[in-house]
Amino acid sequence: MKISKFNLFVLSMLFLVFCFTSAYAQPQSVPNGPYVEDEQNVSLSSIMTNEELAKKLQDLESRSKGIMQLEIAGYSDDLGFPDDKMELGYPLFLCKFGKPDPSKARILITTQIHGNEPLGTEAAINIMQNLIAGGQAAKNILDNVTVWFMPRVNPDGAMHQSDGEWYPIRQSSQDWDPEYFGLAFGTRAPWYYSSRNGGYDLNRDTNPNLDFNIADYSPTVIEGFLNSGATNNSEFGGFFVTPEARIITSVYKRLLPEVFIDIHHRGFNTLTDDDNRQVYIQIAAEVADPYDDPFTGDHYEVSDDVLTLAKQVNAVGWLSLQLGNSAFGAIQKYPEVNLPGTTLGAFALNNTAIMLIEIAGQTQNMGQKASGRLIKTATDPVMAILSALADGSIHDVDPAIYDAVPESANRIRDPSTRDE
Repeated sequence: MKISKFNLFVLSMLFLVFCFTSAYAQPQSVPNGPYVEDEQNVSLSSIMTNEELAKKLQDLESRSKGIMQLEIAGYSDDLGFPDDKMELGYPLFLCKFGKPDPSKARILITTQIHGNEPLGTEAAINIMQNLIAGGQAAKNILDNVTVWFMPRVNPDGAMHQSDGEWYPIRQSSQDWDPEYFGLAFGTRAPWYYSSRNGGYDLNRDTNPNLDFNIADYSPTVIEGFLNSGATNNSEFGGFFVTPEARIITSVYKRLLPEVFIDIHHRGFNTLTDDDNRQVYIQIAAEVADPYDDPFTGDHYEVSDDVLTLAKQVNAVGWLSLQLGNSAFGAIQKYPEVNLPGTTLGAFALNNTAIMLIEIAGQTQNMGQKASGRLIKTATDPVMAILSALADGSIHDVDPAIYDAVPESANRIRDPSTRDE
């Protein structure tokens, strides 16, 4: 969806007539989730397996006739050490539309860093198909923007098996083995390791110090930090103990994108106490406060210019879904968080404008049609952002549009239990 400068002006005027004067209830949200709850029985019939995703991407590359280059950026079980004897896991794919060209805008889009949040991957496929299909809008984008996709960056969690059944989970699949990293036996696992299911929340394993390596520090220092109860939270950078976090970061460092979009799932809620439309999407332009590295003392913060661009990117996404009083117009900001160990937080602290897209999760009560609507809430904003980056109109957007998006409100819950 292309947004011209004129259309941006019109949409901005429409935005001004929206009044967000309702009193908002205290937000209730679990950051970056949930999608599959333990008590849910979710149909996965419409979700691609890893093998089906690989075939789909190969088909797209073939049909693109050179527009898209498909690359394996790494593997899920490969820790990358010289003496690593582990078998390779699933591939992490990189879909490249163009080379890192300093004369072009550059954007990186990742999906499904939590294995049980699959619809962002479906949206990424739709966006890639749009770019491959051609037409003037796609040509304008590809002439002016380098677009890289990493769909399903947690393939292990996506294909998790429970009692012989396919049951996607949030985490990856690696176990915590401190001795593997040269640490003493019994060293406490990073706070984002799941003792219940095993595996890591990959979206806490990134670090604002993009070159962080446990091996660069004294084991005593690392052990003391991990064993400290005061550090058992998400307001610290991660340790890059998973191959997936290292792979995503290596791709980021190759492209050095101006814009980074990460697509997640969340629960359900209504817009306000006075507007009972179901919120299909929450967005965020900032997820990390200024950060002081506990090991090096280096200081990181998001610059004013980067934050302004992030707000403009999010505003374009918001505007693209304003269709009168439709459900798609029911959008909120994501609850205020400070998460420097996420890809969004770490990359924002390294001078990249970010957009978090949290689409409402799919439950057992939602079928193919509802899933299609949810996918559209990620596809349309990204296409609008690509067009606005291509023609430069992104820089004409008033960042105050983002500031006025309603804050997160009302308890997240299954829409089937909502009062009609």
